[in-house]
Amino acid sequence: MSSQKSLLSKYATEHGFRNPMFFVDDGFSGTNFQRPGFQEMMKYVEDYSVSTLIVKDLSRLGREYSYMGRLQDFIFPAYDVRFIAINDDVDSAKGENDFAVFKNVFNDYYAKDTSKKIRAVVKMRGEAGEHIASNPPYGYVKDPQNKKKWIVDEESAKVVRRIFDLCIAGKGPMQIAKILTADRVLTVTAYNARQKGWAMPDNLYRWCAKSVAGILERPEYTGCTVNFKTYTKSLKFKKRMENPKENRRVFKDTQPAIIERGQWERVQTLRANKRRPTKTGKTSIFSGLVYCADCGAKLYYCTCNTYKDESQDHFVCSNYKSNTGSCQIHYIREVTLYRRVLECIQGTLTYVRLFRDDFTQEMLAQDEASRKAELTQKRKSLSGAQKRMEDLDRIIQRLYEDSVLGKLSDFRFQKLSAQYETEQAEIQRLAVSLEREIENEAGQIADVGRFLQLADRYSDLQELDAATVNELIEKIVVHSPEKISGKKHVTIEVYFTYVGKIRIPLAKPELLTDTEKPA
Repeated sequence: MSSQKSLLSKYATEHGFRNPMFFVDDGFSGTNFQRPGFQEMMKYVEDYSVSTLIVKDLSRLGREYSYMGRLQDFIFPAYDVRFIAINDDVDSAKGENDFAVFKNVFNDYYAKDTSKKIRAVVKMRGEAGEHIASNPPYGYVKDPQNKKKWIVDEESAKVVRRIFDLCIAGKGPMQIAKILTADRVLTVTAYNARQKGWAMPDNLYRWCAKSVAGILERPEYTGCTVNFKTYTKSLKFKKRMENPKENRRVFKDTQPAIIERGQWERVQTLRANKRRPTKTGKTSIFSGLVYCADCGAKLYYCTCNTYKDESQDHFVCSNYKSNTGSCQIHYIREVTLYRRVLECIQGTLTYVRLFRDDFTQEMLAQDEASRKAELTQKRKSLSGAQKRMEDLDRIIQRLYEDSVLGKLSDFRFQKLSAQYETEQAEIQRLAVSLEREIENEAGQIADVGRFLQLADRYSDLQELDAATVNELIEKIVVHSPEKISGKKHVTIEVYFTYVGKIRIPLAKPELLTDTEKPA
C-alpha cells in the first residue's frame, strides 16, 4: 500500500497536481462500491471539491463493468472531474481510450472468476465440517492453539445459559432483554468491542428482543456446527438470503456444548407457542400447554376481577366460545389444574425413581411396534430409492451409447440426460435423508435417559413454577366433564417431555425394604 501511495504522490508532483488527498480501502472487494474510502471520495466529488482523480490502474477504482462505465462516461464528467489511470494510460483530458472498455470487462471477469474460486474453497471447507463463519457466536471464542476450533468463553457463556434458563422459566425475548438491561449486562456488541479493544458503543447495556431471540435460536450452543445457513444469489447481489434447512449441513460435537440438547429443543417448542398475558395482566404457568381432548385446540386462560382471590381463574377451550363455537365446553379452574398436575408429577416421579428399570423397559417397549413398522417402511423406501438409482445409471449409459452410435440426436440426448440426472439427484437426497432417519431410530433410548435425569433433579418436588412445568411437561390434555354420582369429573392427561404419557401400572412391584436400594 505504501508503494502505491508513493507512486501516486510522485505522479501528482511531477505533473503539477497540488493538495492531494488519499483514499484507501483495505479488505474490500473491487465489486463493492459501498466501501468506506470510495464513499468518502465520492462525497468530495459530488461537492465539486475534486478536479482530478488519479488511480494506479482501472481495477483500483473498481471491477464491476457496468458501474465503472457509468463513472467514467457520465458521473465524473458531470462533476468536471478529470480521471487518470496511470498504468492503463487512461486520461479523460486526452479523450476516450478505446482499450479502457476491454480493461473493465477483463477486470469484471477476473472478479467473477475469483468469486467462484473462493466459493468453491468455502464450500469444500463447509462440507468437511469446518467453521466457515468469520466469528464464533456469542459464548464462544477461537481456540488460541487452533483458530479453526471454538472453545467456550465462560464469561459470555454464563449469560447464554441465563437467557435459556429465563426462557424455560416462561420469559419471552422482550422480558429477558429488560431483565439483562436492568442488571447492566453488557450487550453482545459491547462485550465483543471490549474483548477486541474496539471503540465501545453508546448503549452498553440496552439489550433488544431481536438479539435475545437470535441467541435462543442458535443450534451451535448444543455443540454442533451449522454451515450454509445463508447464501448470495450472485456476485453483484450482495444481500444474504436464508438457505432452506434441507440445504444446510449440520455436524455434531464439533465444540463443547453450552446448552444441553434437550433444553435447547424444549426452548424451541416453547418459542413456537406464544404466551400472551390476559387483559388483567395475569399469566399462568400452564399457558400454552393446555389442549382440548376433542378438537385439539388450546385452552385459553381466563381471569376474573370480581373475586378478591384467584379461585375462579380458569382455562376454557378456544373453540367453545360460550356454546356458540365448534366444540363442547372443556373447562377447568387453574387451582384445580395446579393441584392435580402436581399430584400427577409427584406420583409419576416417585414411581420412576423406585422402579427405574421397569419404567425404562416399559417406555422403550411402549412404542416398539409402531417404531418397527415405521422403520420397516423407511427401509423399504430406501431400498426402492437405491434400485431406482441403479436403473437410472443403466438408462443414462444406454442413452450415451445411442448418442455415440447416432441413434439419438444431440439435442434429444441432452434433454433426456438432464431430466434423468435431475431425478437421480433428487433420489440421492432422499436416500441420504432416509439413511439418516434410520440411524436416528435409537434416539428413543437417549430421550428416556434425559427424562430420568429430570426425574433425579426434581426428586423432592413440593410446588410448581414456570421453569419446572416447562421442563417436565410437554402438554396437558383436558377432556370434557362427565357426571359420576351426580358430580362433574374432568379427566386430564399429562404428557411429559421426551417420553410422552406415562402409564403407571395398577399392580406395582412390591416396594423395597429399608435395607434395599432402588435400582
